[in-house]
Amino acid sequence: RAIDGLERVFAFGPAAERSIEVDPRTVDVARLRELRDQRFNRLSFGVQDFTPLVQKAVHRVQPYEQVAQLMQASRELGFESINADLIHGLPLQTPDSLARTVEQMGSLRPDRIALYAYAHLPRRFKPQRRIDADQLPTPAQRVTMLSRAITGFLSQGYAYIGMDHFALPDDALAAAKRQGRLHRNFQGYS
Repeated sequence: RAIDGLERVFAFGPAAERSIEVDPRTVDVARLRELRDQRFNRLSFGVQDFTPLVQKAVHRVQPYEQVAQLMQASRELGFESINADLIHGLPLQTPDSLARTVEQMGSLRPDRIALYAYAHLPRRFKPQRRIDADQLPTPAQRVTMLSRAITGFLSQGYAYIGMDHFALPDDALAAAKRQGRLHRNFQGYS
C-alpha cells in the first residue's frame, strides 16, 4: 500500500530504482516475492560476516547456505541488482576468518558489496551493549582485514569503487566510475 500511495503522489520513471534492505534472518522467499510484486527491483542483504563464532558474538546468526538460497531466489524472481553488506572489525573476527567470508561472498556474486568498518559505540547503540569489547580485533588486525578484503574482492573481479564499496565491472556504479560520472555525498555514491 505504501508504494501505491507514493505512486499516486509522485511520478516514477519506468527505469526508477526501487531498493530495499532485507535481513537474511527474517526474510524468506515468499516475502521476496511480495517485495518484487511491489515493484522493488534492487535488494541489499545485511550479512556482516559468515563465520559462525562471529555471528554468535554479534547476535546475528544467518548461515552462508541461507544467504545463498535467498540470493539465488532473488535472481530467479527478477531483482535487477543485489547488494551485500559486510563489516570488518567485529568481535572474534580475524584476518583469516574475514578472508573466508570475502571468498564466500565472492562466490555468491552480488552486483555490489559494501564493506563497512565496525564502530563500537555501546553508549549510543543499545544492541552493542551485549558485545564483549575484549573480543574486538586490534587496530593492526583491522587494517590487515581491510587490506586483505580489498585484495580478495579485486582478485574476484570486483571493481574498487572507493572507501568501502565494490561492484562487478558491468554494474552501473562501476561504469559511472570508469566514465568519471561517480559522485559521493553523505548518503553514499550516485
